[in-house]
Amino acid sequence: MNAASVQVSPSHANQPSNVPSGALKLTVLGATGSVGKLIVSQALGAGHSVTALVQTMPLGGIDPRAAVVCGDATDPEVVDRAVAGSNAVVSALGHVKGSRNDVLTTATRNVIAAMHAHGVSRLVVLAPPSVTDPSDRPGPAYRLANVVMWLAKRSLARDHQMQARLIEASDLEWTIVRGAKFTDGPHTGLYRAGPITKNAGTRVSRADLADFMLTTATNGTFIHSAPLVSE
Repeated sequence: MNAASVQVSPSHANQPSNVPSGALKLTVLGATGSVGKLIVSQALGAGHSVTALVQTMPLGGIDPRAAVVCGDATDPEVVDRAVAGSNAVVSALGHVKGSRNDVLTTATRNVIAAMHAHGVSRLVVLAPPSVTDPSDRPGPAYRLANVVMWLAKRSLARDHQMQARLIEASDLEWTIVRGAKFTDGPHTGLYRAGPITKNAGTRVSRADLADFMLTTATNGTFIHSAPLVSE
């Protein structure tokens, strides 16, 4: 059984108000990243429609079944075009070489504005474990990793934290998905999703992380929570 399913409480089991049953129209940001491209492929494989927001078209292109909007997520007009007509937004944006330190905060402001403008309520966003949640009770490994992240990459950690605070302050049906250390392991569909505790795993395959993000975006689970996804 999918370990994420046992974490869903009645308060998390509400279907997003604008999401119909069956195939959905999803906007995916960070669609060429290591997790984002798996979200796109899994969503298309499940019969959903996808609009992929990409800064530049990658070598080899994008799956031809996906609609593509080229541009920067820090540009509000680009984000507005990508979000229009969608039922839900899934963001796997991250920092890359040359990106500004506040890229996530700026992009998230644009996403929230576009979602309000187009009546889209469901937002699922990828974040690192350094984004904290009141329900966390981390063991030594995660406490140490958090300290290292803030010491080594303070500006990036701050951007992730600011992004999370913007999302939490919104009136959207949001989920902040915190991924453990990514691996290239297989897509198993078996993972744990919940607060960071001393028993939380320290890694997760990108394919399983994409699976969880797609599942919670389409099923409306884990609304207003920030689960860690791990093996």
